[in-house]
Amino acid sequence: MTPTTPTSCYSTSPRYFSLTRCSLTAILATTLIATTFLPYFPSGSDAAANESGASSSLTKHLTGASSGGQWDLIGHSGVSAMHAIMRPFTDSVLFLERIQSSTYAKARGSSVTGNTGKDFAWSTEFETKEGNWRSLDVKSNMFCSAGGYLPDGTIVSVAGGQPSDKLEQGYDGIRLYKPCNGTTCDWQQDFKVHLQEKRWYPTVVEALASGDLFIIGGSNHAASINNDHINVPNFELFPPLPGPQKTIDFPFLVETLPNNLYPIVHLLPDKNLFILASTKAIILSTSTWKIIKRLPDIPGPPRNYPLTGGSVLLPLTPENKFQPEILICGGATEFSTQAKGVASCGRIAPLSKTPTWEMEDMPFGRMMPDMTLLADGTVAIMNGAETGTAGFDRASDPVLHPVQYLPQAPRGQRFRVWNPSVIARMYHSVALMLPDMSLLVAGSNPNGKPVEYGEGPYPTEYRVERFSPPYLFPRGGVGSITAWPTIIKYGETFDLSIKWFNTYPESVQVALVQPGFITHSTHMSQRYVGLEIQEEAGLIRFKAPATNGLAPPSHYMLVVVLDGVPVVEAKWVQMAA
Repeated sequence: MTPTTPTSCYSTSPRYFSLTRCSLTAILATTLIATTFLPYFPSGSDAAANESGASSSLTKHLTGASSGGQWDLIGHSGVSAMHAIMRPFTDSVLFLERIQSSTYAKARGSSVTGNTGKDFAWSTEFETKEGNWRSLDVKSNMFCSAGGYLPDGTIVSVAGGQPSDKLEQGYDGIRLYKPCNGTTCDWQQDFKVHLQEKRWYPTVVEALASGDLFIIGGSNHAASINNDHINVPNFELFPPLPGPQKTIDFPFLVETLPNNLYPIVHLLPDKNLFILASTKAIILSTSTWKIIKRLPDIPGPPRNYPLTGGSVLLPLTPENKFQPEILICGGATEFSTQAKGVASCGRIAPLSKTPTWEMEDMPFGRMMPDMTLLADGTVAIMNGAETGTAGFDRASDPVLHPVQYLPQAPRGQRFRVWNPSVIARMYHSVALMLPDMSLLVAGSNPNGKPVEYGEGPYPTEYRVERFSPPYLFPRGGVGSITAWPTIIKYGETFDLSIKWFNTYPESVQVALVQPGFITHSTHMSQRYVGLEIQEEAGLIRFKAPATNGLAPPSHYMLVVVLDGVPVVEAKWVQMAA
């Protein structure tokens, strides 16, 4: 049965959402403040055999069975949140949209001062605590772009889509959002400074150890799937490579056609790059720009756009000796509106002597998943669909349940299913962790043209949700950070003062978390680096990452978890050379 949505929470049109906070408990007519969870045991595992009556219905849909976490509506995004990135040292998120026939936000619009202006805006800044947005000025099409941070905190958006009668083409665009005080920051673009190549789905921008941005692949104009006529099989850096050669040919992107848009890229602690396109994986040297290691193919179908799985570099911590592991989950079985969501996840340690893929299944198939690192070092897998592929009008059967992945648990016991949302988050959805350690969930624009409520099953979505994982209960938290450095340097030891509200904690976790730039299930530069700590009666001393391979120079959220519960709020810090 489809739950009904009371008008007391929000209007039947996404264009007129005005309530800044509305609990979805009213929508579901049940409490979602459950702090328990339902573990998932793959059928055939020992744990499943020992779990009385646990298996067959659980592995299908878990209807009415999962619990854990709370969903809240926190505002209206102003534009469709196809891309998202946090503004450092704030609680604000920048949303980026494509140029289309219409959106909600106007060029001089704001949810506080009024939605005014003749033209539409295609980017907004969303303040997550108050639920307000303001329009930003965009000069070129950001559609299907990529992004990241420079070491000084400048947000970079690169590449994009076709021109319109109002905006320039964005295929080779470079747009900067520089740090400033107050609420007057905005996008800047100098059209004399641009990429070396035109790139649609420029795949991934990953911060290198130097802090430069690595920009790879894509196609040279819009297409549903890549081919050898439009393929851009090279990469470049921003700022550009020194010397006359500004791009470097990369035949790997010819080998992996056609399912190689938004390839998976992660910076390894040895400063080289893990890259997966289609089903093939390699390690690329960032000193010679040569492939130095070919890894086994991941079992199953291709995991890149348009079949679209998700990936994450699992937490690098003192406990695992900062040895990297990559987790890749989900995708579609084929390029078809009838394709099935893939349930399998592959996990690999690329720097091990004999790397192999360890495979296991999620509770249900999911394409277009967002895989988000949480404060406690676990992973939230959310959004997406069970049927179809990425792209306009190609997917159905939304997956509403988030799933938690526990990296340290034994194989077969790593998944927990949490409470569902009632909002379908299909193609062009995003999710990221906020400083309060909840998750912002937004977007969903799966239609070639904006679709109002009542016009189709999956309308263009402007509602912004906050999902609070079970670790945030009790809601008041267990402590707060009272003193911290805003700039830290590699290998140095610093003091961190915390105040806890109950008994002296038995366990303390401290980590740097980079939320990254999110679009098309690709979380660019997302990173979790655990810190070595010494604890002395209310004073915590922590050792910063030893090298820029562990944590590239950038801005991070400093998170503290006491006995498994995050303190009230993470603090922004700058990792500097």
